[in-house]
Formats: sequence, C-alpha cells, structure tokens
Amino acid sequence: MPVLRFSPGRVEEVLRLPLEEALRVAERLKIEAEIASDGMVEFEVEVDRPDMFCLEGIARQADGLLGRARGLPKYELRDSGYTVRVEGDVAVRPYILAAVVWSVNVDDEYLRELIQFQEKLHLSLGGDRRYVAIGIHDLDKLPSRTLYYRLEPIDVVRFTPLGHGEEMSLGEVLERTEQGAKYGRIALSGRMHPVLYSGDTVISVPPVINAEVTRVEPGTRNIFIDVTGTNKRLVRDTLYVLAAGLAERSKEKTIGLVKVERPEETITEPRMEPRGMSLETRYASAMLGARLTAEEAAAHLERMRFDARPVDENLVAVKVPAYRIDIIHPVDLVEEIMLSIGVDNLAPEPPRMMLRGRLLRHRYWEREARKLLAGMGFVEVVSYSLVDCGKQVSIGGVRPEELVRLANPLGPETACLRATLIPQLLELAAANQHRIPLRVYELAETLRAGQAGVVARKTLGILVMNDKAGYEDIQAVVYTLVRLLGDEVTEINEASHPSLIEGRTARLRTRSGIKAILGEVKPQVLEKLGITYPVALAEVDYTSIAENAVPRP
Repeated sequence: MPVLRFSPGRVEEVLRLPLEEALRVAERLKIEAEIASDGMVEFEVEVDRPDMFCLEGIARQADGLLGRARGLPKYELRDSGYTVRVEGDVAVRPYILAAVVWSVNVDDEYLRELIQFQEKLHLSLGGDRRYVAIGIHDLDKLPSRTLYYRLEPIDVVRFTPLGHGEEMSLGEVLERTEQGAKYGRIALSGRMHPVLYSGDTVISVPPVINAEVTRVEPGTRNIFIDVTGTNKRLVRDTLYVLAAGLAERSKEKTIGLVKVERPEETITEPRMEPRGMSLETRYASAMLGARLTAEEAAAHLERMRFDARPVDENLVAVKVPAYRIDIIHPVDLVEEIMLSIGVDNLAPEPPRMMLRGRLLRHRYWEREARKLLAGMGFVEVVSYSLVDCGKQVSIGGVRPEELVRLANPLGPETACLRATLIPQLLELAAANQHRIPLRVYELAETLRAGQAGVVARKTLGILVMNDKAGYEDIQAVVYTLVRLLGDEVTEINEASHPSLIEGRTARLRTRSGIKAILGEVKPQVLEKLGITYPVALAEVDYTSIAENAVPRP
C-alpha cells in the first residue's frame, strides 16, 4: 500500500486537529498512521483510494466524518480558455486530457507533497507510467493557450528537460537522463515519440519528462495538468482524482475545463459529473449485521461525502463523486456506512450455529495420497497449465476436438490448456535422466471440451523411470494407493494409448468411481523424447471423489 509522508505541522494545519486526534481520525478512515523515526507522519493508504494520496484528500474525508461538511464537495467548473489539439495518429499513447486549477499557491512543503501525490498516482493507477502519465505545469509559464500533441522524430525535437541546464535533442534525453533511461521505451515508436507543445514550445514528452520552461516551483499560483495514457478510462479517472485534490488546496475551489480536439471527436474535461447508484437497506443491514433505515443509511453516506436520499423504506439513491473511482458495487457503499458508524460501534453477534471446519472428501483424498506417495519415495512436481496442443494429441492421446485452445496465445508452446499430464511428465523425465531412479507425481486439474462445454477433471499423474521400469511397477503403486485409501479395484481391462505399449497397458475402475490408465511407455516415444531409460506411468482421474465431496470428520 502507498506510504505518504507529511510533516506534523502540515497534518495539524490541513486536518485542523491536534496531531494525536488527527492520527485517530485517519485510522477511522482505514489509514494506518504512525510517527516515523525522523519525526515525519507516515500514512499508509489503501491502494484503491487514490483520492487520499494527498493530505487535502484525507482532510476532505475527515471533514465529513467529523461533521464539518456533508454531501458532495462542490467545485466550480468554468472554461479555462485552453485547447489541446491532437494532430495525427498518436497510436502508442493515444489519449490525452487536461485541466486547470487556479490559486493553488505552491510553497516548498506543498511542492514536495505535490510531487509525492503525482508519483503515487503514477505507481498505482499509472502502472509506473505505462498506462497513465501526469504532467504538472506552471500555468502562467505556458507560452500559448493552444497546445499540440503529436508524434515527433526524436532527433529533431529539442528542449531543456526539467532539472537540466542544457538543451538536448529528445534522442539525447532518452539516452543521457535518468528519466529517459527508465521510461524512454514506454511510448517510443521506432524513432518517433509523443510530444506536447504549447504553441511552438515543447512542454512535455509523456511519459518521460517535462520541460524546464514550465517548471512548478515555490511561488507558483496556478497549475496546468496534462494526463496521457493508453487507457481512456484510466486517463479520465486520474485527471478527476488529481484535479479534485488540487482544487481542495485552492482557495477558489475552481477547476478549469480544457477542450481536447481529436480527429474523430472534441471533448471538454474534467466534467466531474457524479455517478448515480442505488443501495438497498436490506442488503446493507445484512452485510453489517445491524438494522438500518433508509434515512439512517442516507445520513451516513452524506457524512462520507456522497449525496444520498431515501427513495422508499428499502432504497437509497446515491450520487458518487467523480474522484471516488473505487466505488463500483453496492458493497463499497456499505463499507462507507461502516466507516461512518465506526467498526468499534458495531456490536458483535454470536453465530447461531457453531461449526467446525473440515476437509472436503477430495481434499482429504489428495492429502492422504500425497502422504502415501511420499512414503513410496515419490516427489511432487508442478508443471504449467498452458501447454503445446500438438504434444497433447501425439503424446497424450487427446482428440483435437477435445482441446481447450486459447484465442490469442503467446506462442504454440502455450496454445492450449492441458487435457492430460502425460506429455509434461515425460518431458520432465527427459530433463532429469541424471536422477535415476526417478519417481514423481503431480496433482492437477485438466480440462477437456465436449458437447456440454468444458469439463474439468481432477487428475493424478504418476511416473517411474529406472533401469527396469515396467507395467508391474506402476501397477503396484496404483493398487497400493487405491487400497490404502480405503478403495478397491472393481474392473480392469486391456487398453490402448498412443504412447503406451500394446499388451502392457490397462484401464481400471474402482468402487468409488476412480478411473485410471497405466502402462509402459513405447520405446519409439522414449527415443523421440531422448529418454534412454524405461518408463512406466499412470494417469488417475479421481473426479468422482470431488463430485461426492462429503466433508471428512
């Protein structure tokens, strides 16, 4: 979870509380708060609450909890007079939005917090700038009210990068600067890269670095924000969170709308329009274990900075602020009510029935099978679920139409979900011929397609490899396992399999419905895989145990 650091004086100033009380309020908001060894206050915030990655965002929630404010925060929206024009196809990073916030009044301490806010958003919502990147500029230093966003040749673009005292080409920035080395390849397309201009002046190279010309520094009053990325929703959400956080610092609480002109559309953001949701009080009461009326639920939600009104005795209409991107399901609203009530104020209720946890029958079977196989000298292995389709057919004996294929695999080696464990056990044997005798097993789920859809099977694969491995060796293992697990073989028949020797292969069934195929591997299969020792194996289908999954005492 993101850890935010603030000076104690700033915490007291922004939350308008003595430090100890401020820390208690933060903890009621699910923030872990402590004083670090250097005297700074550390707030560990839930990763899904980016609106509280700044001190003003925490104070906004605290004001509601303390009764200082109710309902949606009010921000004035007005046209900023700024326009961003997207020229051409910026396919590597196609989305850009912008906003203006006036009267932020940056000082030394707030500048450090602003950089911290930006970087925490980069790491969480932005995926370390791969999905979203933020540029923060001094509005009064922008050369023009018209900005341009386009792909440019990295050897032609020249500017002074932030924190450097000399002009460089964009290519040099990507090669010589720390930011360029770290983020330079994210949006690079051949020798082209996205560039943001204000008039004819470069102000940013998203997602790498801003230009020195629009540096934010102590004394900056007004802020211009640009957000670029590969995901339209994430770009918008990040802009809303950042604009609302900066507006809380602003005396005017005014956000400037910026027009973005794209070849296919023109949009103006940030609109900051709240989203509508509804909450059933029966659902909320059941989740909390406390009886709530619609009026009480609405009051608690307003305390947590939502607009809420009772529709009837069981339904509350809720408006969610645009910056609360974590609210996606009614259970999230229930959690907000819980925070308003206070976890300590919810009375515990003893369970109506005292139940003791027990293993399901197939889990018990697996646990005991592991113990027995370990006692027989076997080692458990774990292989990949995504496999080569061809090997499943040629070695595993699976019909092509039974394979569950991926629509967009990374390559032929991972094009199917495994339907049998046999190919992977044999490949493992081929790679471990220096460890003779080899006795391994794997417990896994296999998948096959059929007329009724995809069917999952509980599967145990067992392999024996040594100088004289044969049918009797693997039969002894399977029969011992079946008998010691309280089962018995009721049917056994000669069988055929593309990888197993005719006349040395069998299928069996047990009283509990377990099915297995076992036998010796054909010499030509061993030769094809480069295995120089005899191999015997078995594949046990114990799905019937899972289907009759009665808990064990």
